[in-house]
Amino acid sequence: MKNYIFLLFTISIFFCNSQNGTEFEYNNFENQFLSYEPTQNSQISKKDFDYASMILKNTKSATKNNSENFNRADYFNILSAFLTLKESKKNIKTVFEKFKNADGSCEYVLAFENSIKTNPKYDIIRADYLEKLKECKSNPITEDKFIIEEYCKSNSLDIDLVQKINQVNIDDQKYRSESSKEYKIEQRKLDKKNQQIINSLYRKHKTYLGEKLVGEKFESVMWAVIQHSNTEMMAKYLPIIQKAVKEKELDIVPFKMLIDRFYGLKYGYQIFGSQSGFGFELADDEKRKEIKLKYGIE
Repeated sequence: MKNYIFLLFTISIFFCNSQNGTEFEYNNFENQFLSYEPTQNSQISKKDFDYASMILKNTKSATKNNSENFNRADYFNILSAFLTLKESKKNIKTVFEKFKNADGSCEYVLAFENSIKTNPKYDIIRADYLEKLKECKSNPITEDKFIIEEYCKSNSLDIDLVQKINQVNIDDQKYRSESSKEYKIEQRKLDKKNQQIINSLYRKHKTYLGEKLVGEKFESVMWAVIQHSNTEMMAKYLPIIQKAVKEKELDIVPFKMLIDRFYGLKYGYQIFGSQSGFGFELADDEKRKEIKLKYGIE
C-alpha cells in the first residue's frame, strides 16, 4: 500500500532526441539520476518542464537521495518525467528496464493496463510494455499469506480494528482498476460504504488511523478512502491528515496528493502536480506558495 501511493502520474508526450545529453547506464542509473538536473529546451513548454521537474524533485526526496532506496514507484515516476522532458529513446528504455525489473512491478503493469495500453505517451516503449504485460499475466502475483492474527500480535494491535481496516483496504481497490461502467458503479458503492466506516472509526478513536493503531501495512488506508471521497470529506479531514503527517503517522507524499485532489476538484488547479488525467492545471507560483505555507510544507 505504501509504495503504491507514491505513484505521481504525469500527462506527457514522447520523443527521440536527448533532453540534455546525459546518457544513463543501467548499472549506474540511480547514482546518475541523483545528480541529474534537467534543462529546458525549445521543444518543452515551461509548464511541462516545471511539472516534470517537480516529479523528479519529489522522487529524489522519496528516495532520501540514496541510491539504495529506489523502488518500482520511483522508476515509474522517473519514466513519466523523462517522457515529458523528451529524453532520448535510450534513456527512456533504460528507466523502463529498471522499472520492469524492480520487485513488484507486475502489480503496476496489471493495475494500469487499460490506461497504459491506450495512452500514446507510452508508444516509445509499447512493444516492451506489452511483452512485460504478457509475462505478468502468465505469472500471477503471489505473496506470502498474510495472517492478520500474527500481524496484530507482533505489533500489539487491536485485531477487531485491523480486521475492519483490512476489509476497507480490500474494498477500496476491488474494482478501482476496472474500466467498465458496471464496475465503476460498484466501486462507488464500496467507496460510500468505506467513507461511512472511516467516519465512524474516527468518531470512536478521535484520531487518524495510522501506524500506531493499525500498523505500517495499513497506515495509508484511511487516507486512501478520503482521497477517493468528495471535497466535503476531504475538507473535513485535511487538518487531521496534516496532524498525522506531523506526528509521523503518515508520509507527506499522500498528504500532497490529497491537497492536489481537493484543490483540483474544488478550484480546478493543483499544487504539487500529482493528479494527472483529471484536467487540473498547475497553480501559479503565488498560489502554490500560499497553499504550501498554509499546510506547512516546504
